[in-house]
Amino acid sequence: MPTLLIAEKNKAAKAIAEALGPIKIIKKNKNISIYHVYSKDIFVLPLRGHILEHRNTDKYKSWSRTNPRNIITDSDAIKKVPKSYASPYITALKEFGKLCHEVIIATDADVEGCNIGFFDALPYVRKMKSNIKVSQLWLSSLQKNEIQTKFQNLIKPKLSWAEAGEARALLDAIIGFSATREITNTLKPLLLKFKVTFTSIGRVQTSALYLLYLREKEIIDFVPEKYVTIDANLISETSTFKAYHKKNPFKKEDMVKAKDIYGKIKNEKIAFIENFNKNIVKRKPPAPLNTNKALILLTKNLKINANTALSVMNQLYLDQIITYPRTDSDVYKPDFPHRDLIELFKTHSEYGNYTQDLIKKKRFKPTKGKKDAGDHPPISPLFSLELSSTRLKNNLQKQIYDLLARHYLALFGESATESKQDLDLLIKDEPFKAQIVSLVDSGFFTIAPFLRPKYDTEIQIGGDKIPVKSIEYNEKETKPPPHYTDTTLLKLMEKHGLGTKSTRPAIIEIMKQRKVIYKSGTKYIISNLGSFLIENLIKVWLPFLKPNFTHEVESQLELIKDEKREMLAVIEDVKKDFLTLFDKFLANKQELIKNAEDYKVQNSELSPKPKKEFPLTSSYCPFCKKVPMKYINLKGKRFLVCSDESCKKYLPLPKRGRLKLLNSTCSICNFNIFMVSTKKGNNKFSYYMCPKCWAEGLSSKTTKGFCSSCENYKIVNNKCVKR
Repeated sequence: MPTLLIAEKNKAAKAIAEALGPIKIIKKNKNISIYHVYSKDIFVLPLRGHILEHRNTDKYKSWSRTNPRNIITDSDAIKKVPKSYASPYITALKEFGKLCHEVIIATDADVEGCNIGFFDALPYVRKMKSNIKVSQLWLSSLQKNEIQTKFQNLIKPKLSWAEAGEARALLDAIIGFSATREITNTLKPLLLKFKVTFTSIGRVQTSALYLLYLREKEIIDFVPEKYVTIDANLISETSTFKAYHKKNPFKKEDMVKAKDIYGKIKNEKIAFIENFNKNIVKRKPPAPLNTNKALILLTKNLKINANTALSVMNQLYLDQIITYPRTDSDVYKPDFPHRDLIELFKTHSEYGNYTQDLIKKKRFKPTKGKKDAGDHPPISPLFSLELSSTRLKNNLQKQIYDLLARHYLALFGESATESKQDLDLLIKDEPFKAQIVSLVDSGFFTIAPFLRPKYDTEIQIGGDKIPVKSIEYNEKETKPPPHYTDTTLLKLMEKHGLGTKSTRPAIIEIMKQRKVIYKSGTKYIISNLGSFLIENLIKVWLPFLKPNFTHEVESQLELIKDEKREMLAVIEDVKKDFLTLFDKFLANKQELIKNAEDYKVQNSELSPKPKKEFPLTSSYCPFCKKVPMKYINLKGKRFLVCSDESCKKYLPLPKRGRLKLLNSTCSICNFNIFMVSTKKGNNKFSYYMCPKCWAEGLSSKTTKGFCSSCENYKIVNNKCVKR
């Protein structure tokens, strides 16, 4: 009898099918292909992620004629229904469910994947055959050998993981639908001043918005305080270095004293060494990457948003280049094949020398993190790919693969060796101190220079005194805390238990879409609309805004996953807790309305529309080759400038026309291609150009850079291909 295997996406389904044997493709319609492994009589059916979603029933269709509170208490308020594209998938599930005697759930191996497999897909199979045998294929990668091995060792269904996902989805629907409706109805007249018809409220996103509001308030309310530092520039035998007065910073009440000290020593030319210590310390290689650590690494080094980073990692996983990118683990199992994997890199043009040294010294044991969640190994490369490999489809994939591969190899490297020199000095009778941290041996930094901090030059000292080059009297002001970036916002959400490794990037994106935050450069800033909501809700619904509630919900969901609590019991308990919170809101509702009505009109205007961000190029700066370039429009002149301020090189762009950055790169120089849309008279047209080649064309007064005049290549479907 045939077997039905359900995968989450088409690429995964095809990889699994091809690993199990020769296949025939059964085309059901333009969206679905079923892969038949005829030697084993297995039908592999791909889904498209979730095919069902929670919605309000028709009974609660009207926002004005129903009580939002009843969404929490009425079990008939929400139902799970097919998504708009689900029909052909449901038909296929029924057809092959009826045909097969066994079903294998092979959706993504995490809570969300389990939920899709067991709560979205399996019920349709069971409608056709209620007693069908069910097992699960648990994959950490889509490599052929792993698929074959895991297929021979199918596991008992992780129903508790699926239930945790179902409970999260249902509770988020109950909380989000009821709160969004109640607060929108309450504040509707004022929301119209922001030109929005509703505001989105959710247990995770609203808590995250609350934390962003607190930071914005800190920044706005910040009152700078003046202070003074007294620093000395000293001359060693090899370099100059700074020493700092031991009483730095001198605050307002000590500024007179600071001036007296400076006046006394400003012309001194000798510093006397009171104490000098030198210590050699080791800096260990990093811990392996779980999802959050990987997102922090990528957003920090590539200046991309978290959603993009996770999406690209998922593409690399589906293309069988890295392990599964959604994992809480930063500890490897003892049987992970590190030695075999490291051997693959020994001939790599960039990683090879470092890897050969690992093999020579038999360094096959990685560092350990803090958590083995039992789901997947830390994020790891599966192949040694040259960055020119066609398997890496664009520059961003190359950059992310490069960082992940280098980080993985760094786990096996030797510790870096640092020299720490501590000096206590006297200039006249004023005490100064200096600490110089220099790098003695690069160790793992050789392969992962992006992890390397900034080092000083080690100083050489002969005798008990050092020449003073100059004494500085610096008047400064304290600075407010910085705005959150993708990197720091991910850290903040992890610290407060907001969302999961997989949902955090999407939650940030939702807040942007709902216009409660916007992005300026790399900074996330709360909008006027976001501030308006939190300022008013904070007075009447603080317990819901604080992260404690949503963190407790996440803790309860973990108990379901760990089979320590029943799904329905947790749902009822959270509903009960939220109903108490909801009733507190209703009790204070009139105060909220009054506060909102008193809200100053000038602050109730439409949130400032951030300029649409032009994406960073996916190609590195062609001059320093370190970081991508960013778009600048300055006094009508448009150009790309290196995002590394120490480089500052630029490429010109056409003065006229709407620019669109393409993922495709120039086959001549490997820089991004732009599409320029413009018009002549009443005729609109587009052309393609490469800024790097165009800059060379301007210099040589040729048409180089205009793709239409290129002799060897042309643009087809927004890609540069050979003519």
